[in-house]
Amino acid sequence: MFDNSQTKKTRHKVMMQVELDDGSERLMSLFVAPGTRVSDTLNDNRMFLPFETSDGSVEIIRKEAIRRVVPQESTTRPTRSPYDILGISETASDAEVKAAYHKAIMPIHPDNIASKDLPPDFVALANRMSAQANEAYAKIRKLREKSSLSVADGAL
Repeated sequence: MFDNSQTKKTRHKVMMQVELDDGSERLMSLFVAPGTRVSDTLNDNRMFLPFETSDGSVEIIRKEAIRRVVPQESTTRPTRSPYDILGISETASDAEVKAAYHKAIMPIHPDNIASKDLPPDFVALANRMSAQANEAYAKIRKLREKSSLSVADGAL
């Protein structure tokens, strides 16, 4: 019935004070995907969200009923692996890394975005995303250069 061959995605638990339309406030946890902000989860296309209560039970709450959420912990995202940013595995070949980088950068490249006359918010987002892809590619190249140098040094 369900395909268990896919890897289960890890989610980060974020404790928050949730205020509902009926005026009640509750301390609950929301599970957020890596690299995703709480606001992204609250604004996705689902109509309901699962929250974990303090006793460990799960309550499904209609998004329209949520008036306000206040994170109780730091919501800084853990650093994403450069391989995750480019959507490849750590065992990918150099050619696969380069192809993934080009695939990631083409639609968000500042030159492509500037020619489409988009609002400044979209341009700023594309610039941040392209900087992130550039940084990921540079990190992977640097890591691979170091590992190839250390292998060469060990062989001497």
